[in-house]
Amino acid sequence: MALSAADREMVCALWKKLGDNVGVYVAEAFERTFLAFPFTKTYFQHWDLSRGSAQVKAHGKKVGDALTLAVDNLDNLPGALSALSDLHAHKLRVNPASFQQQFSKQMENEKIKRNRIYSHTLN
Repeated sequence: MALSAADREMVCALWKKLGDNVGVYVAEAFERTFLAFPFTKTYFQHWDLSRGSAQVKAHGKKVGDALTLAVDNLDNLPGALSALSDLHAHKLRVNPASFQQQFSKQMENEKIKRNRIYSHTLN
């Protein structure tokens, strides 16, 4: 999917507003993800995942830096992110297809569970 010139401008403007806080926001997003979708913790079993954890903050910074790299290279995302892709595929052994499949399945299970809880509270 190609971004229009207007889309690129919006992405760059948003990123400029985020400034040096990107890593903080990403770390907070991880914390919220771990709370809302506990199954995501399985990818980080060897970490301290408590709120404010140094490991989560450090990973938030790394992911924020990678996102900044992506924003800075919107014309060449595959080239810009190839080292990160290799790291996850070869060293960390994260298979994007199975990750997406597992995440989708777990999201559906969470939705079913929440619907059951909601329907019980109504009765």
